[in-house]
Order: sequence, then C-alpha cells, then structure tokens
Amino acid sequence: MSKKLTSEITTTKDIAVVPSAPDTEVQVLDRVEYLVDRIHKCEQEKLIYLLEIYQNEYWKADFSSFETFCKERLGYSKQYVYRCINAAKMVEAGVPVENPNQSLALEGLDVEEAKEVWDRAEEHAEEKGKKVTGGMLKKARDEKVLLDRAISDRGVDIKSLSEPFDEVVSLLRAAKELLNTISNTQDGVWLNYQPMAIKLRDVAEGIKFAKPHVICPKCDGNGCEYCKNLGWIPKAVVTGQEIQG
Repeated sequence: MSKKLTSEITTTKDIAVVPSAPDTEVQVLDRVEYLVDRIHKCEQEKLIYLLEIYQNEYWKADFSSFETFCKERLGYSKQYVYRCINAAKMVEAGVPVENPNQSLALEGLDVEEAKEVWDRAEEHAEEKGKKVTGGMLKKARDEKVLLDRAISDRGVDIKSLSEPFDEVVSLLRAAKELLNTISNTQDGVWLNYQPMAIKLRDVAEGIKFAKPHVICPKCDGNGCEYCKNLGWIPKAVVTGQEIQG
C-alpha cells in the first residue's frame, strides 16, 4: 500500500491537518478501508478520520448518500457522525476537544471564545485532578456569559485583568514540562524533578487563586474596602482559602 494510503493525520503547531484525497478510486477505497478500521480502534483520532471521509467525500465511491455510508459502513447514525465532524473542525482550529460531548458544549462559539471556555474548564479540571468533561465546559461557558455581562454592565474586564496572571501560570507550566524533559536526559541526572515540580505547581496555584476572578459582590465593581477598591475579588476570597505565597 502506498505511503499516501497509510499516512496518519499530521499536525502543525498542535493543529490537526486532514490529508488530501488519493488520486484514484482504488486508492480511495483502500483509504476508506484503512480509516474505517482505525475509527473503530482509535478513539482519540476518530474525529479527524471522520472529518477526512466527509471532507474528501470518500463515501461517494461506494454509497449513494452520506447517511447510508454512516449507517451501513460505520454503524453510526448520521447525527452522531455530524457531531463528531463538528468536534473535528474544532480540533482543526486548535481547540483540543476529544469527543462530541465536549464540542456540543462549545457549539455556537467562535474559535477564540471556544478556546477561552476550554482554558477555563481545563483550569477547573486541573484543580480537581480530572480531565475536561462536557459538564465542565458547560459550567465554564456559563461563567463566561456572566463575566461578559459584568464587563458590559460595570466596565470591569476580568478577562483582561487576568491575562498577566495567566501568562505567568503558562510560563510556569512550560517550565515544569521542560524541567521534566531535562530530568529524563543524561545531563539531568542531578535534577530532583518531583519536589521542584511540586513547588512550581504550588506557585502556579497561588497565582490562580490570587488573580481577578469575579466582580466584587459588595460594590458591584465600583470599589470598596472588601475588594481593596479594585472592583474585583480573587478566587481565594470566594472560596475562603489562604493565598499561597
């Protein structure tokens, strides 16, 4: 089988790229055979494989309609496949959804809004030591709606105020990953990675609990003694936790 027929999905800066269609009908049929097999074996890449079939119209080689292809060749309903395709399009755009339930929670948002909601949900998931779920995304989306409304009504832009804090957290996360990589090399043999990683995590958590979180409920963003005249309060105040430092 040619390289084109067995090629996997490629990525550019963590964004999935669907390969172009093969040149001949025989190659298309071979590619479909390969993809259908992978779709039922590889849950992680299923979304992009389904998008490739739909986008390149592979189903036309053997079936009169996409719905028939979905039902008879894949064993899926057309509705489920379309949900997977919508999820795959988000993956293509750089939103790392893994299943159609996650994409459903982001439906109707543009790419930047979806990324913002995903980042917020991912933050909640990391705090709980869990993976991002459709429920977390829905909650994060609801929070975004409330924040956007607060910005419009009161002029306190929590998102913009949080950006410098978020940037530091991202740098700490990148530093932790790089430190882990170095510790697994010959030159990193003297690095005691685990305690260092814990310290970096604690610093990042302290920043996340100290950054702007919500409009101050005491003054509606106008500034008061409770919020130190900032118009907002951090998560540490909302949850009653002591800010780490």
